[in-house]
Amino acid sequence: MDFAGRRTFLRSAAGTAAFTLASRLSTFGRTRKLSVSAAINETAPNLPDRLPVDWYRRKIAQVQQEMAKRELDALLLLSPVNVIYTTGYFHLPTERPLAALISKSGDPALFVPALESDQVKLWWVKDYEAYFDYPGPVNRVRWIFERIASRGFAKARIGVEEPTPSRLQQIKLGAPDAEIIAANELVEAMRYVKDEDEINIMRRGMFFNDFSIQAGRDFVQAHGAVSENEILKAADDALADRMARELKDVVGVSIDPPFGGLVPFGKRSAFPHAVPSKDRLKAGDALILSYTCQVGGYAVECERSFIVGKPTDYAKRLYDAMLAAHDVGVENLKEGAIAEEVDRKALEQVRKAGFEKFLRHRTGHGIGLEGHEPPWIADGDKTVLKQGMTFSCEPGVYDPDWGGVRHSDTVVVRKDKGEVLNKYPTRLEDMIIEI
Repeated sequence: MDFAGRRTFLRSAAGTAAFTLASRLSTFGRTRKLSVSAAINETAPNLPDRLPVDWYRRKIAQVQQEMAKRELDALLLLSPVNVIYTTGYFHLPTERPLAALISKSGDPALFVPALESDQVKLWWVKDYEAYFDYPGPVNRVRWIFERIASRGFAKARIGVEEPTPSRLQQIKLGAPDAEIIAANELVEAMRYVKDEDEINIMRRGMFFNDFSIQAGRDFVQAHGAVSENEILKAADDALADRMARELKDVVGVSIDPPFGGLVPFGKRSAFPHAVPSKDRLKAGDALILSYTCQVGGYAVECERSFIVGKPTDYAKRLYDAMLAAHDVGVENLKEGAIAEEVDRKALEQVRKAGFEKFLRHRTGHGIGLEGHEPPWIADGDKTVLKQGMTFSCEPGVYDPDWGGVRHSDTVVVRKDKGEVLNKYPTRLEDMIIEI
């Protein structure tokens, strides 16, 4: 969406019928009705809330193709994110190991703690074995490899994620004759590039993420001198209510907690990862609303910087430098670009504006099943970008004596330039809040 389109989006959002919800803020002494502009006027896009089983079957086949290139007989995944990516088995990760075994052909097998043994029966992966609990009489990684060895892989070539010395010791006790191969990057590298099914899940999530920004803005505009926690709680209440109404499937869904998120204002907006405070918003403050959410396991993020009241000339200069860096970053998130070169070109806009001393971080990070994942749009990352990679684009400018400004968009690498999934406006004239 171009900048004119984003402005149209905002006018449509603010000018349509609003809905109300109860914002139960004890600091206001009673239940109040919070009017939230329909930041996304229509209902959420008619896209899936999670990937279908057939997608995971295809993914297993793709993993098996990569295994063949490495001459692996089997691959054992212990990373919860990679288990979800390959099998779609969402679960609550704890200290109890849960693993997926992928052999050269056929369906995968799962090794689960007994507390998963009934739930796992509901999923498409029908081959599973369960242990009672952790820690148990035998180390559970050792137990898993004993079971793998008993399945005909006693002398096989097995790929393993992060075979640390302590883990490798238990693996060798469980399968002493197997050849263990470090295969950390096999699945992780596959996750770099999202297909259109995955991107559509992210589009779905972005609808709600954009909405949370508008909900926070509306709350500030309605109530004025509010605290960070009040902004967070109001936006989270609004988002949770809307997602509860509109989502068809809630597996892999999460939103920011109502306390401890990132909505700093005033001088504290110069802290990129500010811890919460009890400060009250006032005219002249910079305000950053930073929200993430996950739908179907896939994370997206939207951050927007607002100015409370009429911006000063100095605030405009900081804002212009940030926007220039942001726009150059988006333009250069394209096929064939080098990750660190995108970072350099974006941050150079801040340097040219004379604000190099106010730089505190890279341009962006990969985003998908994890909120932060490789590759990195940062100095030192020489990854060649491919279509379908997804990144945050979030260069910031932070003056500790005034405050900070930062937008973050979720961007898909395309052939000629990045595709921004967010629809929320970015221009300064659209980001002024009067209280």
